[in-house]
Amino acid sequence: MFSSMVVLAITIASASVTFNLNTSTAPGFTDSTSTLVIRGSMNGWAGNNWQLTNIGGDYWTFTSDTLSDGDYGYKYVVINTAGNESWESTDDRAISISGDTVLPQDYWESGTTPAYTETDSVDVWFRVSTAGIVGYDGDTMYVGGYMNSWNGEPLVQEGNSDFWSRQYSFPSSGSYILYKFQHGSGGWEGINNRSVSVSIDTTLAWVYFDNQPPTDAELVYTNVILTLVDEDNGFQDIRFKGQFSNWTTVQGYDDGTNGDETANDGVWTAVLDSVVGPSAYEWGVIDTDNGDGTTCEACDGSDGYGTWLLDIIGEPNQEFSIEDDGSVTGSTSITIPYQGDPITKTVIFSVDMTEWLDEEGATGMPVFSVARGDQMQVRGGFNGWNCDDPANCEMTRTPGTNIFSLATSITGFPSTENEFKYFLELDSSSIEILNSTYGDIYDGIGWEDSPQFGGGNRTFILGAEDGSGLLELELSGYYDLPATGTIPSGQTVDITFTINMVDANTDGFDLAEDSVYLSIKDRWLKYLQGLGDDYTVIASANGDGTYSADLSFVGPFPWHMLYTWGFYDVSAVAHVEEGGGFGFGRFRARYQHADAANDCAWGDYILPEDSWQLDPPLPVEDFDPGTICINLDIDKSIVPEQFYLNDNYPNPFNPITSISFGLSGRVDIEINIYNIMGQRIATMNKGQLPAGSYSFTWNGENQFGEKVTSGIYFYEMRAGDEFREIKKMTLVK
Repeated sequence: MFSSMVVLAITIASASVTFNLNTSTAPGFTDSTSTLVIRGSMNGWAGNNWQLTNIGGDYWTFTSDTLSDGDYGYKYVVINTAGNESWESTDDRAISISGDTVLPQDYWESGTTPAYTETDSVDVWFRVSTAGIVGYDGDTMYVGGYMNSWNGEPLVQEGNSDFWSRQYSFPSSGSYILYKFQHGSGGWEGINNRSVSVSIDTTLAWVYFDNQPPTDAELVYTNVILTLVDEDNGFQDIRFKGQFSNWTTVQGYDDGTNGDETANDGVWTAVLDSVVGPSAYEWGVIDTDNGDGTTCEACDGSDGYGTWLLDIIGEPNQEFSIEDDGSVTGSTSITIPYQGDPITKTVIFSVDMTEWLDEEGATGMPVFSVARGDQMQVRGGFNGWNCDDPANCEMTRTPGTNIFSLATSITGFPSTENEFKYFLELDSSSIEILNSTYGDIYDGIGWEDSPQFGGGNRTFILGAEDGSGLLELELSGYYDLPATGTIPSGQTVDITFTINMVDANTDGFDLAEDSVYLSIKDRWLKYLQGLGDDYTVIASANGDGTYSADLSFVGPFPWHMLYTWGFYDVSAVAHVEEGGGFGFGRFRARYQHADAANDCAWGDYILPEDSWQLDPPLPVEDFDPGTICINLDIDKSIVPEQFYLNDNYPNPFNPITSISFGLSGRVDIEINIYNIMGQRIATMNKGQLPAGSYSFTWNGENQFGEKVTSGIYFYEMRAGDEFREIKKMTLVK
């Protein structure tokens, strides 16, 4: 008889369970200062083996492959660098496991409820800490960026903590966002714009204001005396402003009181009591004269901003520092040399809208319609960057042309730079049409970004008094777009952008792990091409430290490209983008060129290689509309019954105009250009042409390739011995 033993092996299945934690509801956890672990009934409510991994910003995760099916309780625990532990103060979390599970997003001490209110859009949570602001005394914090047209909006303080936060919602298609925080209204961070790309609900990792963490240095308090020396310019009311006041104004004195030593000596003084250090402070000075015959009192934009006096001498913001011992270093005084007596001139602004018209016969981008009530405006420092007074901002079309002009009286110093931009004000009917054709129009799209100025403001000076009382500015296209500077409708053009990133390592770029991207900045281009206001494209590595991005555009679109480069810094979990600000060269600017060897056709184009440059001004290619290829367009299908020469278009022009003519039979053709003295300055001998309709373009250059001056010119067409006609045209710069 045999006996047998049966061994029963029992296997208990284990599940893969992933925990996800978001710490946007916690007081400032970071992966460098905090260790986060899970403790619960599955691990005896003890130990640090279940340690979460930070996967970027507020997001942490941990996966266990040892959990059996069943019910469990757990909590998250944070351990600081000193080893001190803090458990979630809320009730135990509960889970039921049945097979592999990815748990919903948990939020520290907030269950699965995020800090923001969920919507149908992409919800983004912005958050900043004031802990690094030396001497911070509770001022409201703000954020401004693409999401609010850079109009700073207040954040909400999280209880009595150092943290301030706010939610914004973006289109579900995703967004690329530029933004900055403000210490008080107008107290912008001094760093480059912050940036982020979002396509799903996101809580942005909290940051210190100005990226300045708190220090262990003992606070010191020092009185600081700031002065403005006016060398006989006659300023009437001086205000100081800077980071010490969150950029609100501080009254200056030249009356022998409030710290001012001598009355009416042109030395304006402000005494700042108990400025806290160690810290550095940027500052500047305004005169309350708005430059348009009004003065400001609040000087915060509600009644103007006054005149920023550093602009008169072309200087950046000044800076002083409070050192550890309380001493003051840096700049505490500004001198404005005598600028000459203020003068008043009638300034004539002119903008050519040829390539933007939406009307019969136009061949550019169909955006602007006088018939629908659209307006062209000039906005600048002289009128408070608004159009509250139509008389000094609205432009009028010159009959028979596409040129819009404004003549307005401006008072200022002869050599002071005045800034302005052209602004396209769309009527509601135009907005309705554009919305239905291209999608919702972008807020603020009417502001031009001049390629000549790298997207910055245009500038002019009044110049010395010459007895005329007039200053006529050079005729410019909106966005500097000259006539014929638009790629034709329906034509597809591929453009290649390339950048050398070899030197970007000094700004944190890691060739091994970081990605490079191209950001298109021309808002009309992005809108009309349907790319989205936040459009960026990841560039491909070429293996030699350079990166390229190939983009396709369909005409009509302009010959210029406004753009910047950036990279995603994996280690810092941040986007780093070059340029920024509002001045010259905040964007790069380059131009395509038609193929002179192929009937001046616009074709695929490779832009010259760029080199990484973090800070503005970024490189701007020379603006030379004369390089637009001169071509001869022929329509042989239309045979005129007689010879003719049409009026040039546009007229007046700068610097390009088109001249069309017709031939009723084969004949030798010669086109001549004459100046007002009757001297021939250019000629085009086209040889013998068959019957048909033709047009050619003159670029405002003489036979030596030199730009000719503004004035009246004559163009002549000779068709053998059978026809000759001369017409007049006007070049306006």
